[in-house]
This record gives sequence, C-alpha cells and structure tokens, in this order.
Amino acid sequence: MWLTSDSPAQHKRISEIEKKYIEHCLKDSARSSEDEALNIPWKKIAMSLPVWAIIVSNTTSDWGAYTLMTNIPTYMKEVLKFDIAANGLLSALPYIIFWLLINVSGWLADFVRKKRILSTTVTRKSFDAFGKIVPAIMLIGLGYVDCTQPVTGVVLLMLGVCLTGFQYSGFVVNHVDIAPAYAGILFGISNSIAAVTGFISPVVVGVITTKGQTRTEWQYVFFISAAIYVFGAIFYIIFASGELQPWARSTQEPEGNAMVHLEGDKNRKYEEHDDMMKNHDY
Repeated sequence: MWLTSDSPAQHKRISEIEKKYIEHCLKDSARSSEDEALNIPWKKIAMSLPVWAIIVSNTTSDWGAYTLMTNIPTYMKEVLKFDIAANGLLSALPYIIFWLLINVSGWLADFVRKKRILSTTVTRKSFDAFGKIVPAIMLIGLGYVDCTQPVTGVVLLMLGVCLTGFQYSGFVVNHVDIAPAYAGILFGISNSIAAVTGFISPVVVGVITTKGQTRTEWQYVFFISAAIYVFGAIFYIIFASGELQPWARSTQEPEGNAMVHLEGDKNRKYEEHDDMMKNHDY
C-alpha cells in the first residue's frame, strides 16, 4: 500500500520518460482523467471470446498446476520410491526451474515481438501452446514410469512442471494486451474461476488413487491432466487475441474508430518507444 500508486502519473519514483511512454501506450484504453468514472462493459466482457480464451487457458493451466503441486511428493514416495529427504529436494527443484523459465520466456516473448518475428497474437498463442502441449507429453510419458526408472521419472516430472512457465507469456499477460484499462478486473475474474480447480483436482486425484497408489491409477491422473492441458491449448489457439478489443478502448473515441487496434501496424508501440528513447522531449 505504501509503495504503490493509482497510476504512473502519481508514482513518486518513476522517471519522466518512462511515465510518458506508459501513458502514451495506454492512451487508447485508459481514462482521460482520474476523475472520470470507469464504466465497465460487463456484457461485452462476458461475450468476448478472447476473454473466454484466457479464462479457459487459466483454468486448464491451474488444473495441471494444482494436480502436480499437491501430489508430486505422494507420487515420488509411492511410485518412484524416494526417501523423505530426496523427496523433499526433488519435489522443490522443478519449481525453482519453473520460476527461472517464467523470466526467460518473458524476455523471449518481448524479443520476438520487438523484432517483429511474431505478432503479439501469435506470440501469446505460441507460448501458451508450448507451455501446455509439451508438459502434456511429459505427463503422458510419466504415466509409463515405475520404480525401476526413478531418474526418467524425475526428468519427465521436472520438464512437465517447469515448462509450464511459458504460459506466463501467453494467457497471463494477455489480459493487458486485450484490455489494459480492465486488466485487473479480467485477471480477477479468470483467476477466481481457475482457482476452483485448487480444491477439485486434489479430490479427483484422491478418488482415482484411493485403492493402492498403483502406476495404473497414476496413469489416469496424468492422462486426465494432459487431456485438459491440450484442450486448453487448442481453445486458446482458436479464440485468443493479442490486440486491444473494441470494448476496451477509451470512451472518448468515436465508435466508428473502435476497430482500430492499439497494435494496428503490429508493433507501433515499439517504434514509438525507440523514438522516445532517442528524444526525451517527446
């Protein structure tokens, strides 16, 4: 509360050039003044396919994340037969690499957009799909591992967890792409819905593995998670967008211009950023 501000203009430690750049990039979607009421287009949000793409992607991502996070120690103990000390270390290691890959994928996504290798829409879809489909393959492979292949099991488990970090450059940041002014609201909606899987997926896993923690039972667990990952990736590929949505544009803009996207020429923001960095009097 003490370190944050309501807007870049009110932040006490932001540089002038950074403030101008942020305000300029958001000029099409932000309120013209802090006194202006934020009229939230609830109906248009509810009917927006890019919004639902984010919600579905977030929900399917959380299903896999909660399934693995809450059950990795049990799986490693009951199936791979690791002792308590090794179990604790190996259960934490995938999430350390996961954190590193979130940062690496973020840098990589910005790089391919800035260099115009991929558009924002293709970048979001590609990173999200990679962060779901590849881990899904790892989980399918994990279903065929038993106690005689502990190293293989650990490697597949690590890849299945840490590679999901690429999704953060997909659906997670996508809220800001499609509706900067409502990004917080959209994230609250999508994350709240997705969080429901936090208590559903452990129950499902418990029901499936209740008899004897056998490899066959864990196969069902991993196959279900893999199928959910793939469904989320496909839905997101079809319906997601990386462009500012018409309903998220500034209310001061004429309706006839609503389809002119903030990213209209596929990276205008980066060009303007470069110009501003050359001329601080922007």
